Amino acid sequence: MRLKHLLIFTATLALSACAATAPNTAQVPVKKPSMVVDIELVPVSIACFSHPGVGYIHDFYIKEPYSERMAGGLSCGGIVGGGYMLPLKWQPGMKVKVRWNRPIKGEDNWIEKTTTIRRYDEAGNIFVHFFANDEVRVVSSARYATESPKHPILKDVTIAPPEEE
Repeated sequence: MRLKHLLIFTATLALSACAATAPNTAQVPVKKPSMVVDIELVPVSIACFSHPGVGYIHDFYIKEPYSERMAGGLSCGGIVGGGYMLPLKWQPGMKVKVRWNRPIKGEDNWIEKTTTIRRYDEAGNIFVHFFANDEVRVVSSARYATESPKHPILKDVTIAPPEEE
């Protein structure tokens, strides 16, 4: 009887050794290379400008290029508080979401568009330009407000300039 149990035990041991499998690599988490973006950000102020044919902008918000934070203010005209974080140097493909409220007959009318921040040489205040047909453009200007003939988008322009990449 002892021999019979010994044979069963040996056979079970031999078979279990054959059944061992390689580790399942699909269950092992694969470490993806992390993309570290080292961009120097500077705080700037934001403002908006309504071009002819737009109507009244009640509220507006603009998303920072490298965060999920939305900054904004009430109505167009004047500089809104600072603290918007803008890269010190312009980066290709800097897309931002702009959200604004253009009330119609006393009712909220929120509009949201994505656009690029136009190329700049020096980081400065952000200006959100609203055009007819719910077009929007975003520029940074370190030295010139919308009243200046040197501002990136002149105040009497009625059609939105093409987006830059």
